[in-house]
Amino acid sequence: MHPRNIYLQTPDFRQLATSYPPLQDFLQPHSNLVDFQDEEAQRCITEALLYRDFNLKVQLPKNRLCPPVPNRLNYILWIQDIVRACQVVTGEQPVTGVDIGTGASAIYPLLGCRLNPCWNFVVTELDELSAKYAQKNVKANNLSDRIQIVMASVPGPILIPLSDTSQTFDFTMCNPPFYSSAEDVAQSLEAKEFGPNAVCTGAAVEMFTEGGESAFVQRIVKESVAFGTRCTWYTSMFGKLSSVGEVVDTLKANCIDNYAVTEFVQGQTRRWAVGWSFTDIRLPDTASRISNPNAFIQRYLPPHNTIRQPAKTSNKVVEDALLAIRGVSVESCSSHFLVNASGDTWSRTARRKQRRRMEAEVENSLPEMILTCSITISGEYVEFQWVRGRNRSLFESFCSHVSRKIASSR
Repeated sequence: MHPRNIYLQTPDFRQLATSYPPLQDFLQPHSNLVDFQDEEAQRCITEALLYRDFNLKVQLPKNRLCPPVPNRLNYILWIQDIVRACQVVTGEQPVTGVDIGTGASAIYPLLGCRLNPCWNFVVTELDELSAKYAQKNVKANNLSDRIQIVMASVPGPILIPLSDTSQTFDFTMCNPPFYSSAEDVAQSLEAKEFGPNAVCTGAAVEMFTEGGESAFVQRIVKESVAFGTRCTWYTSMFGKLSSVGEVVDTLKANCIDNYAVTEFVQGQTRRWAVGWSFTDIRLPDTASRISNPNAFIQRYLPPHNTIRQPAKTSNKVVEDALLAIRGVSVESCSSHFLVNASGDTWSRTARRKQRRRMEAEVENSLPEMILTCSITISGEYVEFQWVRGRNRSLFESFCSHVSRKIASSR
């Protein structure tokens, strides 16, 4: 579970019922338990948590998916991490996201807007009943000016907000139908050691899509290639681990090397998410890699964007090492440094080229930054974080150069 998730500890349902009295009818006598196989109880818990913890009033129809709040919050918090990493480069500004298939609850845009006052959403929905309830829930929480609902259609484009406008977006998110058919559901249940903890109330339009979730997200990848940097980060959640590998393979086949893989855990339930970007903004390992991956997922994780080098040193030693590099700018605050480089001036190859090269720069022109790296001194380590750039070898050679300079100063 995400470290900022307020549900790291299971909610006390009896205490929750004091804030949301309708839940009292579903509490088991003399206990703090609720029957999650009771779909009405499940809906009531979701409504209660959203009401108490986020001041959100939602109405959930009986024949549509009931979203578990802790799991949905995990996804929003990961998106929040991505946005914050981007703002190191872009600065603070209003954020606009896309939620593909928002569902009757519209839970992602509601949570996103409640947690982030500067966020706005354009959301899509195929199902008329779900769109009707989503509109009601948005209006009930006075968020109609920040959440726009757009009807989608099959076989139309998935990324409608990008295809129908010239608007730019900060992120997309998606919780696609997991399965391709009812047979696919049956096979998935047979493969599980334990049965589901909660009853599923989803309609066919929410549960099934041609080819399942993997094929659906691979379509998004292919559509995103045409839109490129119109959206900073494209993301999707998955219910099947195998889908992660298939989508990462599709990213690589489309020469997309800037991507992220994460995992959401809620009790016995695991979900995964993949994000990708056509920009040069890099995410820290905390947002782009699973910390303790199994052997299968390890193969599909992106390379490290965060490098930790053992080095017991001082702020002055690091600052001196950085200021000695020609052609870089350094901003410092306490034990943190932000470095921008307009070119490779530290490697032996670069120094040889510089000696042979004639100066041909346009007067007063500002050089384009090709590498942004943050450096943090933490205990007996120096941590290098790749913030921006397209050349991984350049980032790694910069880390090695600075590490050697720090080591030689001892």
